[in-house]
Amino acid sequence: MKGWLILTFTLLTGFLLGVGAAVRGPGLVAPYLPKSISGRSERIEGEVLRKQREANRLLLKVATVQGPMLVTFTQKVAELDLLLEPGDAVTLITPGYASFIDDPILERVKRQGGAGVAPSPPPASTSSQDPSGKVVR
Repeated sequence: MKGWLILTFTLLTGFLLGVGAAVRGPGLVAPYLPKSISGRSERIEGEVLRKQREANRLLLKVATVQGPMLVTFTQKVAELDLLLEPGDAVTLITPGYASFIDDPILERVKRQGGAGVAPSPPPASTSSQDPSGKVVR
C-alpha cells in the first residue's frame, strides 16, 4: 500500500510540474532567448517610403498593409544604409504590427523593378579573335 501511495504522489507531482512549466515557462524564459527563436513573431511585408540616417541609427518609414511604420535600426547602421533604398520591398520579423518598431529582424530586401545590379562584363583576354572564331596571338 505504501508503494502505491508514493507512486501516486510522484505522478501527481510530475503532472503538476509539467502543467506549470507549460503554462508559466515561456513567459519566464522568453526574456533570455534571442528574438529570432522566441516564438511570438510575425512577418510583415512593406515598402520603404523614406530613409533617414543619423549618427548611430537608421530610420525607415515603411508602408504596410496594416498601416505605416517607423522602423529604427541601431545595429549595423552603415551596412543597412547601403543596402536599403526608398522603393525597396522589405520583410521584417517583429512581435506584431506597431507604429514604432526598434531593431526588428530584416529577413528580406527586394529591389523595386528587378535585381537592380547589372551583370559584370566578361573578363578581358590577352588574345583576340578574328571574325571566323580563330584565336589570333
